[in-house]
Amino acid sequence: MFRTLIPSLLTAAALAVPASAQVYLAQSDLIVIQMEESNAPGDWNNSTSTPGFTGESYIEWRGPNLFNSPGQGVFGFDFEIQDGGQWLLNMRNRHENPDPTEENDVWIRMDGGPWVKTFSNQNGSVGAWTWESRFDISHGNQPQANYSLSPGQHRVEFSGRSFGFKIDSVHLYRPGAPGALNANTPQSPVRFGEEFGTANANSTGQPSRMEAAGSIRLSDNNAILTASNLPVGVPGFFIVSRTTGFTSNPAGSSGNLLLGGTIGRFVQNITTTNPNGRAALRLDLNEIPMPNNTVSVNAGEDWSFQFWHRDVTSAGATSNFSRGLTISFE
Repeated sequence: MFRTLIPSLLTAAALAVPASAQVYLAQSDLIVIQMEESNAPGDWNNSTSTPGFTGESYIEWRGPNLFNSPGQGVFGFDFEIQDGGQWLLNMRNRHENPDPTEENDVWIRMDGGPWVKTFSNQNGSVGAWTWESRFDISHGNQPQANYSLSPGQHRVEFSGRSFGFKIDSVHLYRPGAPGALNANTPQSPVRFGEEFGTANANSTGQPSRMEAAGSIRLSDNNAILTASNLPVGVPGFFIVSRTTGFTSNPAGSSGNLLLGGTIGRFVQNITTTNPNGRAALRLDLNEIPMPNNTVSVNAGEDWSFQFWHRDVTSAGATSNFSRGLTISFE
């Protein structure tokens, strides 16, 4: 069955899939995001002209002062936390105006809530990178930027406010998190890709899922696929295509094949699911298997993946497929 499972979909019509999304994952109650990862729009300028930044660069608002008009030059990041409660937010920021109360702020909102002016003006903040990040709720009410968050996924967004304000990185953390304000703490890992299609339940009673983590950058060559909600101790392998499709129960499988076009199989990486019902594969983006050779992934390409596995149900031996996952590589 390993050799006969795939062919029937090769002429199926492709289905549209959404563009990839990235979700930053908390580690030890800390999320670190470099602002050059934002692809900030409009009047946000990606720059390396001011020394002392971390990562590859920082961003600077070069648009007009928008003291009463949040919502311009908006960009944001999705992140996921395991522990709810109070989370603090600190930007590593800088402002150059000799008056520390000028050109020292940005608008921030969480999960689509109200925009809040977030600023720094402490002694010594002019012409220096600082972690000070306080909300300006009202006169005399200017607390450290903080949010009460539930476990799960959230989105923090930024909007231009003061001309010349610079942001190097953003750290979100629970009080007491180690390395919370260490500028050299590495950026948090990222989960990325968009799941698609319908998977049928396997012998666990659940449909199996797909996710990816690591990096979508080709230069990093560090993308790891994971399939979950799988039966324990069964063999399987990942499959790949540039397009998607749909074939129900191919070659007698209990599942749905969601890939189309030319389909490659990672048969050199056949694996057995672990005691947690998971299987993983670190991709080599320079050697993606195709039927007659291997190919390299190019920047801007979308690649879609599934996991195929053997299974046993009340009806006897069978096989099944996970949901699909599409990744847009950069």
